[in-house]
Amino acid sequence: MKMNVKKELDPRTVLGIVFIFITLGLAINKPLSSHILLLICNIYLITSKAYRECVLYSVIYIIIAGLMFYIYHIPNTTLALTIVSISYFVQKFVIAVMMIEFLKRKTSMPYVISAMQTMKFPNAVAIPFIVILRYMPTLREDYGYLKDSLKIRGIRTSGIEFFIHPIRSLEFMIVPILFRSIRVAEELSTSVLLRGIENYKNRTNIYPLKFTKIDAGYALFTVIAVSMLFYLQF
Repeated sequence: MKMNVKKELDPRTVLGIVFIFITLGLAINKPLSSHILLLICNIYLITSKAYRECVLYSVIYIIIAGLMFYIYHIPNTTLALTIVSISYFVQKFVIAVMMIEFLKRKTSMPYVISAMQTMKFPNAVAIPFIVILRYMPTLREDYGYLKDSLKIRGIRTSGIEFFIHPIRSLEFMIVPILFRSIRVAEELSTSVLLRGIENYKNRTNIYPLKFTKIDAGYALFTVIAVSMLFYLQF
């Protein structure tokens, strides 16, 4: 996950927007509210010029919504409940990923860290969040290497293959990634601690933060969007 160096928005504005809509994505359960939330997230992605991601995540969401629409025609109750459960969590995950993509496009790691220090985030929150952001590029690289290794061995790794052979997919894909993730997460945590993240003294901030008219525009749109979602949901 390569983050931009240029600061287009104040990172505090971006963090607030991401937190609000990820929380709403978890709280909303009505179909109309969920569809409107997807549209709002698409608007944020379009403003950050993430057109490919916008189309990709929208297609995934629409496919899941289509499965949910035809769920009543499935006679097998167990299969229907399984599809509903998986679809529900995938929809929540798509919204979260879209907002993380917005965070990645609209700010940079130094500014995010600067914003969290300025807002006096507790280390129990700041350290895991920073480690997650730092870990994403490594996770993507490891996943690519693993897929290449499996292709050499003649093992297919498509999404359809996961549903056809879920146990085998877990064995070949998920388990190696989990073991690798544990090791890398420990290394990143150690690196963050060695850099003095737990030092409670005030630090010099070389990344100035300032709200602008663009931030005000985003904030106004967010307030309107949240109000509309609350009206539709509650």
